[in-house]
Amino acid sequence: MAEQRPTKSESDRLPPMTHYVIGFLRQAPGAPTRTETEAAELQERHLAHLRHLREGGELITVGPVEETGELRGILVFRTDQVARARQLMEVDPLVAGGYLVLDLYTWFAPAGLTLTGGPPVSPNLTFESD
Repeated sequence: MAEQRPTKSESDRLPPMTHYVIGFLRQAPGAPTRTETEAAELQERHLAHLRHLREGGELITVGPVEETGELRGILVFRTDQVARARQLMEVDPLVAGGYLVLDLYTWFAPAGLTLTGGPPVSPNLTFESD
């Protein structure tokens, strides 16, 4: 009879894992109305805030979702503390102004996630209402 060798389990085959915080930006129900000029200024301030977080190493990546609906964007933070991610985003002009709602979750994923290539934040990132 052939000798049976122990096989690795699927969990043994995973790369080293760690915790991050992943965020989902949703259109706020009953968000305040704004003029096109106000919306453009808020968007610029929002993008500047995200760029600051990305360049400072707090944010691994961020981007909008293309489908229409209440989900507007996804963020991955370089922290394992939901409270820290919330603190970083509570001053974002679209979150602080009540235009977007942020849902945060602890996420277990491969260690060492990085964003390679491309600008820190897409210049086409928008969270305008449909």
